[in-house]
Amino acid sequence: MKKLNQLYHRLTHYEYWPFWAFYLPVFILWPILSLRGRSILFFTAANPCIPHGGSFGESKIEILGLIDENYKPATFNIEGTLSLNAVETWMKNKSLSFPIVAKPDVGERGDNIELIRSLPQLADYTIKLNRPFLLQEYINTDFEAGVMVIKNIHTGKFEISSIVTKDYLQVTGDGVSTVEELMNQSHRASFQVDRFREMNQFHTIIPKGKTLVIEPIGNHKRGTTFINGNHLLTEVLTKHFDEMSQTIQGFSFGRYDVKSTSETDFKQGLGIKVMELNGAFSEPGHIYDPKETLLMAWKDLVIHWFKLAEISGYNAKHGVRPTGFFEFANLFFQYRNLNQTKVIV
Repeated sequence: MKKLNQLYHRLTHYEYWPFWAFYLPVFILWPILSLRGRSILFFTAANPCIPHGGSFGESKIEILGLIDENYKPATFNIEGTLSLNAVETWMKNKSLSFPIVAKPDVGERGDNIELIRSLPQLADYTIKLNRPFLLQEYINTDFEAGVMVIKNIHTGKFEISSIVTKDYLQVTGDGVSTVEELMNQSHRASFQVDRFREMNQFHTIIPKGKTLVIEPIGNHKRGTTFINGNHLLTEVLTKHFDEMSQTIQGFSFGRYDVKSTSETDFKQGLGIKVMELNGAFSEPGHIYDPKETLLMAWKDLVIHWFKLAEISGYNAKHGVRPTGFFEFANLFFQYRNLNQTKVIV
């Protein structure tokens, strides 16, 4: 019965649909988008500063390197053999303590991201992942957002086209049920039950009214609820992201994944740290709000893809060469093979 309920929920909530199904309108319009963007792979010309426009396979540390230090958390790149002494020294120099965030240098959709709470856990993560990764300062705040920015090709200014806020996967106790039982009572949390069976509090009864955050990583694939935050848009916020984006030569289209000290500070452009910057394949995250309708989501998705094609066409007209088909296909298969290994977190 549980699996049937989950299947029904997936079918009736497009946020759980497979990529090809949700993106059907974009595929149908691809010939028009290609003409507008001057190439069938037009999106690869959107951001010349990012390999292949930031479609996939890009290095997180290289992209973070484009952003001014004042706008991002402390980050440590580990490419070869892990040196725990080097990590300890870095954390000491940056005045950091556990937990810290570990994430693959190349990866997406929350795969293999883990909150590291000790050096032994870090060593274990390194063995399981077995490829370059980043350690990043853990910003312990409840406010996390995705901010989509698009450069206006006529004015040169960056405009915010989408804001999504993130509600971490959590359960609220009733004084009777265990964490496992509470998770199974929620459609969203029930999809994540198997991932948390080794959790210390899995069989603990949570006091009535007490909320327990189960997953502190703000990613939809890991149970986070995406909430339309477009009402938070202010002139001050737009100015903040325009100024930050103007410092990145060759950037025109993408989404900043950020944390801020509070919603109020965020609206004023204060206390904002960029955890990641995503390129051409960025999505306007607000479309995954459970309260949005499928038609509105498709409308906003198509609008963003037309803007992406417009920017790509403009860049191509001014000398930016889109990635060739065979080069892109080779990149795709390399990336797919790289992401076959999963770390269970």
